[in-house]
Amino acid sequence: MVAASDSRSFPPVRRLVPGDLKRCLALSADRGWSPEKAKWSLLLDASEPFGVDAPDGRGLAGAVVLTRWGADRTSVGMMLVAARYGRRGLGRTLMEHLIGQAGGATVTLFATDMGRPLYEKLGFLPVRRSVAFVGTFRPGRHADNSKRNFRFRAAPAAGTLAAGTAGTARFATEADMAAILAVDAAAFGADRGNIVRRLPGFAERVAVLENGTGSGAERITGYATAWRNGPSMTIIGPVIAPDAEAATRLITHLAGQVRGNIRLDLDPDRPELPRWAHAHGLEPVSRTTVMALDALSALDAHGDRTPRGTPDCLFAPISVALA
Repeated sequence: MVAASDSRSFPPVRRLVPGDLKRCLALSADRGWSPEKAKWSLLLDASEPFGVDAPDGRGLAGAVVLTRWGADRTSVGMMLVAARYGRRGLGRTLMEHLIGQAGGATVTLFATDMGRPLYEKLGFLPVRRSVAFVGTFRPGRHADNSKRNFRFRAAPAAGTLAAGTAGTARFATEADMAAILAVDAAAFGADRGNIVRRLPGFAERVAVLENGTGSGAERITGYATAWRNGPSMTIIGPVIAPDAEAATRLITHLAGQVRGNIRLDLDPDRPELPRWAHAHGLEPVSRTTVMALDALSALDAHGDRTPRGTPDCLFAPISVALA
């Protein structure tokens, strides 16, 4: 029997490249994950994926992805070990390599119950909970049910864009990207531009929330995207908004365009949105724990954590692969 810590027989960890896409998809299938070609393509292009080649020559034995948010925050996603190489220390090897690559930056991740013991041994601490709500969205009577299918709409001709009312959700235009980046950075507390700039090409739809009182980019107070995760699932995330009511307007605007199931990853300890999601047909199907290595926030003079950004405006992540 091979010892649980025996990873010496594996090749060294290497940086994965876009050409490894098929190997990543095969590794996901090996663990029973749905095909996630678009997400893997995004991460192979915009993040820092690492992997270990299988000693038997059959693709990858394991993989993990590091994504940088500015200079001092990073996230972990897609941590996978092929079933035939489980319990041989490969997951720990991959995580230790990734932590070394993070270079002292805070590292965050969404941990399943299966993965949590490893992360705890590596020093990760729980930050908050997350629950996936899934189902066919049942819109209210004010939902936008038009069937237009686009990411960014073409910008209207000068003088044709009507002034928005407070909290009005609409589809984004290319001209909104600067405002989207500013809203995202203010809420998250770090620069996620390397991923956010790619969302219009990755997501099926991008929506913004206008307050109707500001001028220019100041009119945009929130945004959300809807992206496909397999043939019958659409994930809505990120969702950034000034309050829960505004968040529901963005979600409803996007969900009205979707056929099939929708997934929202929500904090159950902020019950307003989970209750709303449940009332609109989404059921809790799985849970994870958001964990962090090092502090997600600085300590004040009393030893308490001071959150970065504006966490109350963060209602859903981009993806559980991008904590």
